Amino acid sequence: MNNSALLNHTSMGALPADCLAQLAPLQQVLRYLNGETIHQRGEHGDGLSIVLSGGVKMGNYGQDGRYFLSKILLPGESFGEFVVFAGLPRTHTAEAFGDTEIGYIPRQRLTAELERSPLLAQQLLVSLSTRLHQSLEALDDLKRLPLPARIAKALLILSNNRQDQENQRRCLPISQEQLAAQLGVSRISISKNIKHLVALNFIALGYHQITIVDYNDMSAWLEQQSQTRQLG
Repeated sequence: MNNSALLNHTSMGALPADCLAQLAPLQQVLRYLNGETIHQRGEHGDGLSIVLSGGVKMGNYGQDGRYFLSKILLPGESFGEFVVFAGLPRTHTAEAFGDTEIGYIPRQRLTAELERSPLLAQQLLVSLSTRLHQSLEALDDLKRLPLPARIAKALLILSNNRQDQENQRRCLPISQEQLAAQLGVSRISISKNIKHLVALNFIALGYHQITIVDYNDMSAWLEQQSQTRQLG
């Protein structure tokens, strides 16, 4: 899989630049090859990890060996807050998505820095809250929205992270295979359901890219889909 295009995006849950700069001197940089395990579900740890480059797949394996993807963390996002602040075990197995660099900060070092900087603690809380909100939204979408609407929502969120977000037409360097990984569905399901958005002239497909033809039109349609499901 070509992961580089997807990893060019900045997540909405990423830590702000000044926060990352403040944490940088505290980090031990760890490097992982694509697919290498970072930690296993159920393990305990004592530090915060920040994705510096590449990405991190969070998911779990079923008893039959099938892999269930929960989220892909992108540069600027952190993980390990539950371990650091609540002493809880890992909820997911983490694997490198592309060649990846992680900035690891031991709990004691992080706690000392947070005591010196309340603003840093607030920024970490905002980032964690944003990602938790996204996760709850995704769970709700899974129950309420058909796959074409979930695809549209994922593309709109990705487009909001781009510098050209003021334009109605936005080109996203992401393949259908990468989109399938992001949503945790098969490539075949994406190919079948994305045609609905093409037929509505909301998107256009290209080689390793998807173009939103009109951001406002697709946003209005998605809102209508959400309201229809609520009424249903």
